[in-house]
Amino acid sequence: MEPIQLGFLRLQPFGLIFAALLVPFFCLVFLEMRKHGLKNGTASWFALLAVPLCFVLARLGYCVLIVDRLIGHADFGFIFRPWEGGFLLWGALAGLLLAAKFSGRITGQSGARIADSVVVPACLMIAALRLLCGLLFRDFGIGFRLDYWFDPEETDYAFRYSLFPLEDWSFFERFPFAVTNYYENWCWAVYVLQALWAGIIAFPVSRTKAAPGGRTAWFLVLYSCGSIVLESMLHSGEIIHLPWLGFVKANQILCAIALACVLAACLRRRWTELGWKTVAAVLCQFFAAVGIIIVMEFTAFEKKIEMLEWLPADACHLVIAASCLWIALVIRPLWKKAWATNDERTVES
Repeated sequence: MEPIQLGFLRLQPFGLIFAALLVPFFCLVFLEMRKHGLKNGTASWFALLAVPLCFVLARLGYCVLIVDRLIGHADFGFIFRPWEGGFLLWGALAGLLLAAKFSGRITGQSGARIADSVVVPACLMIAALRLLCGLLFRDFGIGFRLDYWFDPEETDYAFRYSLFPLEDWSFFERFPFAVTNYYENWCWAVYVLQALWAGIIAFPVSRTKAAPGGRTAWFLVLYSCGSIVLESMLHSGEIIHLPWLGFVKANQILCAIALACVLAACLRRRWTELGWKTVAAVLCQFFAAVGIIIVMEFTAFEKKIEMLEWLPADACHLVIAASCLWIALVIRPLWKKAWATNDERTVES
């Protein structure tokens, strides 16, 4: 979308709308912090710290992931030109967590409790940003072309992308199912599903009862598992890959790292109660599920694994979803033990 020129000011529509969204976001944060019994002034400190930290880390995270391009074009000045776009959502999430930690130190409270009061507003903010980016920026968050996806004339499963070929797929050629890309082809609107997932998980996260930090950990598990599935559905547009590895989606790796961190935290918190057999079983299941996801990712669109090239993309996505569910189910009992409330621990003992 074209910028708005007001005299000597050049305003970006995305920036204006994002700034407006910060108002309800911090209002929700204030209400959540009051609900959790945090001290007066905590929300103010959090807001003061969160804005610069999220901005810097989101920008820095994006630039790190495109450092190969910056080096190739010898354009490190891009780092200091944020108006040209380029921010990493995981960097912003890291900024929120750091702001919660620093706010806790300043106000003499638990940073984990502060983070727990922020995750529900963060879910809703992510949902709004996903929709905003998809609506303002063309080719952002889109999937495969519908005419290729449903192609009824393609009978070779090595070149099929759906188990369900349709003669007429015009029903899906509309928002919110699909949007047109730069070449006016209808493509799946994956960003709508990303927004829906972020909004949906706000409900179970809000009802989560756990010791300080538990709600944040469970948010990371749910958000990461869903994001891995939805990222696998992206086929073109704004996909960020690891530097010098143009075939590895960076957001999936970051989600896997977040899941590994939560799993490690669960094991560390209740290490004395878990035998090595339990830990080994958990780790084997986790890495097995991750391995299946990697195989399916290279099978869905690129067909790099010859023995699985017959598997259509939608079937691969279902397998990835099942693998992410497996990861969540593996982490869930450990998470419940690690962040059990005092009452629950009394009952266990």
